[in-house]
Order: sequence, then structure tokens, then C-alpha cells
Amino acid sequence: MTIPASVLASETHHLTSAAGREYRITVALPLAYATAPDDGWPLDAAPSSWPTVYVLDGNWYFGLVTDMIRPMSWCGGTSDAIVVGIGYEEGDDPREAFRAALTRRNLDLTPTRDPAGEQSLARRFDQPVPTGGAKTFSDFIVSELTPFIEKRYRADASRRMLIGHSYGGLFAAYSLFKAPGHFASYVIGSPTLAYGDRSVFQQEERFAGDNDALPARVFFYAGDEEFVDDTTLTDTIRFVTILRSRNYESLELATRYFPDYDHCAVAAPGIHAGLNFALAKRRIDD
Repeated sequence: MTIPASVLASETHHLTSAAGREYRITVALPLAYATAPDDGWPLDAAPSSWPTVYVLDGNWYFGLVTDMIRPMSWCGGTSDAIVVGIGYEEGDDPREAFRAALTRRNLDLTPTRDPAGEQSLARRFDQPVPTGGAKTFSDFIVSELTPFIEKRYRADASRRMLIGHSYGGLFAAYSLFKAPGHFASYVIGSPTLAYGDRSVFQQEERFAGDNDALPARVFFYAGDEEFVDDTTLTDTIRFVTILRSRNYESLELATRYFPDYDHCAVAAPGIHAGLNFALAKRRIDD
């Protein structure tokens, strides 16, 4: 008998948003979440509430993030955390599951519509591939998903973190200005900032005109090989330079650019470095 593998100490919820969109929400709890008084290392000294890491593209990165956070915490330098993967339903065919997630994310993670891109992807996947749904997706995360998680789990509302790579990085950058203060930390990886005539650059400029503060700790990463037929690396450097020039109050920025890594390969080392930045215990204890 073959039994599907699963992430240890995890569970799945099926949510339908107020906008009628369906999501598969996977939640992994710290191994010390239900610790007993006599449990030893590394399950001892469990806090009353936990940092919570919200992972975009949960179909692809939920397991990766969970299995990075847990062993990182064993030596005490970083905290374990609740991990929340935001993804989509999966059938038995892995190819169709991949295609379904790919088409759904094009709607949720993009701030504006891209009619030309929609036509191209519709021909490729032989189905409509809408774009420009980031506002609705952000409203779901802020008004529906976060309260759902914090009602059911011992999640620390002051230590929420958002991780996104590629289009996920684009959405995380969008979210930084769409819902400032909702997340304490962001890991923004290889963001597709060229999307929509660089709409997030325009969004940030409008935000800067009305705000002097941006309370967040933000980690950007990209691969040094993302400049080939792409502007991901140069756009990321430019965006970070603009953010630094604003001198936003309460904004802490860190960056990491990985040599010899392209857009796909850089996700793993970039997310690992971002987790180390965001979950460092010295920051949590300060």
C-alpha cells in the first residue's frame, strides 16, 4: 500500500474567500507547540505564542520553508514558527496540480491586469488565465486568513512574516504598501518588479508622498544571473536603493545577492537567508 507523504505536525484547511476564491491552507506547527513540562531539548522552553510565517505559492514552498525553519531553530539562534502555506487545491495528477496553481497565482499575485500576458497564457494552457487580482487577494489575507489563523492557533500577531518569490515577491512588495504594518517582516525574493509597467515602483512613490514611516523589517534577495534576458536583479537593486533614499522611519532593510544563481535556483538559499534575518532570536528578544 502506498501512503502519500506529508509534512510532520501539519494540517490542511479548505477556505473559500468572501470573493468566492478557494484556497488550500496548510499549517505546520512547531514541534514544541504541544510540549509537555518534562520535554527536553529542543522542545523545552516553548513560548506562549509563536511567530507566524505566511508563505505565498504554498503548493511549492510550504514544505521547503517548514523544513528549513525547524532545524535552524535547534541550535538556538532562530525561533521555530507556525508556517502557513497559502495555496490551491491539488488533484491526483501532479502535472495538472502544477498547471492549476500556476494559473491561479497569475490572478492572485499580480497588482494590475496584463491583457497581452493573459492572451499568451490562455493559448499556452488552453484556458483563461486572468491577472490583476492582488487587491482582492490582499484583502483575503488581511481580513480573513490572518484572523482565521490567530483564532485557532497560538500565533503572535506582532510577529507575522510574509515570504514570496518571483510573482510572490512582487505581491510581497505590493503588500508592503497596500497593508503597511500588517506584517512585521517580509522576505521578498527575486520580485518581478517589471510587471505592469513597474506598477509597484509607482505604488511606492505614491506611498512616499503621504508617509514618512514604514514599520517593517524587509529582506530582499536575488540571483546574480537574473540579469540575463531579465531585469529582476537590476530592478531589485534599484527598488532597494529607492527605499533607502526615502529614509522611512521604522524601516529596516537587508539584502543578499547570490552569485551563480538564476531565478529558479536562488529561491532556496534566498529564503533560508531571509528566515535567518526575520527569525533571529536576538531580534525577537530585544
